[in-house]
Amino acid sequence: MTTTTAAAATNTATNTATATINSSLASVANNYQTFLSLLTTQLKNQDPLSPLDTNQFTQQLTQMTGVEQQLLSNQLLQQLVTAQAGIGQNANLIGKMITAPGANTGDADITGVVSAIQQVDGATVLTVGSNQVPLSSVTKIASDPNNPFAALGG
Repeated sequence: MTTTTAAAATNTATNTATATINSSLASVANNYQTFLSLLTTQLKNQDPLSPLDTNQFTQQLTQMTGVEQQLLSNQLLQQLVTAQAGIGQNANLIGKMITAPGANTGDADITGVVSAIQQVDGATVLTVGSNQVPLSSVTKIASDPNNPFAALGG
């Protein structure tokens, strides 16, 4: 699988997981608001001579908060997995010669050996000399830094 294809597959899986988590969070938030509305209505209309058990309310609130925290934890774990996948899949680029367009229109192409890889705002960024090059802008990868014409398949 080429780097571009791997990155696209990772992005698709990440977007799907993120959409599912966001949908679940919205659902929990909506259910939580509904629960609070019902609780408030129930408290307003309860019989003063026979009040409802406060322990039951506390348990329900705790359960709703627990579910919300689990969804938030899942979201953070998904972000961590995504960051690790982007770096892990492309760690083999360290030491390879890459070519990418310059930062601005009319700038010379950036060509050099990749010395580091990092995640910046969810995107994989390669360090080439003093330049930060987004992986998505790489146009050529050579397996031998001493022979930039020995391009890798892809």
